[in-house]
Amino acid sequence: MSIKHLAIIMDGNRRWALSRNLKSYEGHIKGANNLFNIIESVNKNKIDFLTVFVFSTENWKRSKTEISFLMDLLVKFLDDTIQKINSNDYKVRFIGNLVPFKKNIIKKINFIQDNTSNNKGITITIALNFGGRYDIINATNKILNTQPRLKLIDEENFKNFTFNNCIPDPDLLIRTGGEMRLSNFLLWDLAYTELMFLPQMWPEFDEQILNECIMNYNNRIRKYGE
Repeated sequence: MSIKHLAIIMDGNRRWALSRNLKSYEGHIKGANNLFNIIESVNKNKIDFLTVFVFSTENWKRSKTEISFLMDLLVKFLDDTIQKINSNDYKVRFIGNLVPFKKNIIKKINFIQDNTSNNKGITITIALNFGGRYDIINATNKILNTQPRLKLIDEENFKNFTFNNCIPDPDLLIRTGGEMRLSNFLLWDLAYTELMFLPQMWPEFDEQILNECIMNYNNRIRKYGE
């Protein structure tokens, strides 16, 4: 039983930093750098799709200072991604409500998506200002606005209007940081996904832990309600 689509909630950056008497922003930097390492590890395991929760609709509630730093870190992450585009065959896409972001961020996002859209390697989905409930409401509004004569909506039709309409649902969700909740992530997509909650903080998550998670998954039996 192989994993085709892996989803990750990257939690614990701030707690990792504070536990080491570091500033919280140092945890975010460490976490951002770790993402590139994990992408390579996921690719080694021949997983076709990776979706990561980078910034939620609820994260705007954090302090203005932290939000400002996270936006600066996002710009650096996007710049690093642009530099790495030509060194691999990854396809990178972004999901969520991107309207609130500054124009320079939107420009970088569009550049990355446009320049990787035809790549044949792993598809990396970055969830930015994303919420599972927002995804469902947004999909419903799309149906109302574009399909006024539609009399019946089934699961397959509905998925066509969600952000992840073009990729399969996740086989496995991993959440680091010790919390055991979905935090409004991919609520539609995770209906029959296997869940794994880890005590390790995101900066501690490495290839060895990933491989252990994959082994754990391979020992499970997916029944899909049968």
